[in-house]
Amino acid sequence: MRKHKYYLLLLSILLGLCMGCKDFTEQDIYQRPPWLPGKLFTTLSVQDDVSMFAECLQLTGLDTILDVSGSWSVFAPTNEAMRNYLAENHYSSISELPASELKRITHFHIIQDAWTLEQLQQLGYNGWRTKDVADANLYAYKRETILKNPVEKYWIHKERGNEKIIFDSTAADGYKRVYVHSRKYVPVFYDDYFDVNGLKPEDYRFYFNRDYEPGNVYYAGAKILRSNIIAENGFVHVVDRVVNPMLNANEILERELPGESYKLFLEMVYWYYPDFEPNMTATFNQPDVKRGGLVDTLWELNYADLAFTLHDELVGYKSNNINETLIRHSGLFAPVDDAFRGFIDGILTAKSGFPHWPDHKNLPKDIQEIIIGQHFKSFPIYPSTNHYRNIFSENSRFYQYEEDILRKEFSSNCTFIGLKGYKPDRVFTSVTGPVFLRPKYSIFRLAMIYSGVHEDIAKHKGPLYFFPIPDGALEADSSLMVNWLSNDSYSFSAYDRLMRMKVSMNRNTIRRMILNHVGTFQSRSNNRETFRTLGGNTITWDHNTNTIRGTRPSTFGHNGEDVVTCTPLPLDEPADNGKAWSVNYWFSF
Repeated sequence: MRKHKYYLLLLSILLGLCMGCKDFTEQDIYQRPPWLPGKLFTTLSVQDDVSMFAECLQLTGLDTILDVSGSWSVFAPTNEAMRNYLAENHYSSISELPASELKRITHFHIIQDAWTLEQLQQLGYNGWRTKDVADANLYAYKRETILKNPVEKYWIHKERGNEKIIFDSTAADGYKRVYVHSRKYVPVFYDDYFDVNGLKPEDYRFYFNRDYEPGNVYYAGAKILRSNIIAENGFVHVVDRVVNPMLNANEILERELPGESYKLFLEMVYWYYPDFEPNMTATFNQPDVKRGGLVDTLWELNYADLAFTLHDELVGYKSNNINETLIRHSGLFAPVDDAFRGFIDGILTAKSGFPHWPDHKNLPKDIQEIIIGQHFKSFPIYPSTNHYRNIFSENSRFYQYEEDILRKEFSSNCTFIGLKGYKPDRVFTSVTGPVFLRPKYSIFRLAMIYSGVHEDIAKHKGPLYFFPIPDGALEADSSLMVNWLSNDSYSFSAYDRLMRMKVSMNRNTIRRMILNHVGTFQSRSNNRETFRTLGGNTITWDHNTNTIRGTRPSTFGHNGEDVVTCTPLPLDEPADNGKAWSVNYWFSF
């Protein structure tokens, strides 16, 4: 009896389960529960104050993409922000925007993955951080948008085995198409990032022309008004401005505006610094390859000798686990064409009227670095930082005037400052000018750079009396010889005439020798001038015989025995801290 009751109970349970299963399968299990929101476009389209941006999404076809797949965060400008943007750019409606411009604007307001307002402020370059972390390197502030530049085409001219980028296609030997690695990045500014990096609200105002209000989060130049509007596949954040797609450094330098062009500076970068390598993986991944078509090779373009690569959206190191672009940014300042041309024609080249470099496309590497390399920084340039003060402070050897700032732009891979004026490095305008501008002083110039003495002389407030030695004289007595170890590296030696052998010359020795060729005025009597050298010795100039010497007579060669006479010859380039004369031998003491 008990066994029978047990079977009846089991049967009733099974029948109940079957009935439950039947009821469940008869429901539409895929029907959306009433409490679940739609996907991103559906969610955004019911927000009344961003209807114009919803129209942008529809016109670009992003409405269907956002409502189908993927995980995104949309930063939607208000209708008022859209109307302001149209008015500023002289359009009466969204439909008047060129398709390419509309696409760029819309894509730049969408970033990869779903981020709440809190999460935007808590990510580092390789994972989440806790709020009490004090390491600035862990505070990411850049996010990857869905805007990506197309493959870029550069015209190439080959000279002396090197490939140069040029603007004129008619003078080109061919072209190269450069692979674009990454979509563009956009900065997201928040209090913790400012605090841990020691930045101030004026740093934000400098580039974005609006006040930074603590307690808010900014998507580039736009303030987030409403946040965390949830959708099935991401979040919508409402912002108060349309953010123009940020240009990279290359795009800024290539752009021409009325009365504002940086192409002469870019021309020099293109001429001296590009380095191309084929990217065969990207080449064979082109769609036409799969269809059996012929394609151009895609190339990597690098600027290894500069602080960053002009066109590359990525800054720093990137792997599967680490993306330094999220925390790193670069800096660049450049003069407009007219100001830069004044330096090139008036000081740098033979157009100045002096025997200087033949033109700006025939410069040695160390001169290129002084003229171009110093403009590139591996850090962003903010007004409250020492980096900024070093650029706009007269205490630096190479500085600019703050009142010459013409443009301030936070680009996608650097902060950019455009200058309407240009002050050359003082190695070109001080007493060291002839040595750095005349090709016939290359050994002496390299020795100054090698020993670091050019910094001291160029920055000296003066007046100074400088007596450099030309290449011909140094080669004649072998008193200083350059030994090239590689294209970038060299050392110095001299032929010791006492020991009859070649000896190495270290930095301190060279430094002392050159400083003893730089004098400060001490006294004058009986038509003789006495100078105290920066090396701590005394030199005397006898104007009766126009000869100059140290406390001992000069000799022919290093540790030579044959006494020679130094006769100064004037180098007439104007200098802001003294005067230079050429001599043929080293002073002895």
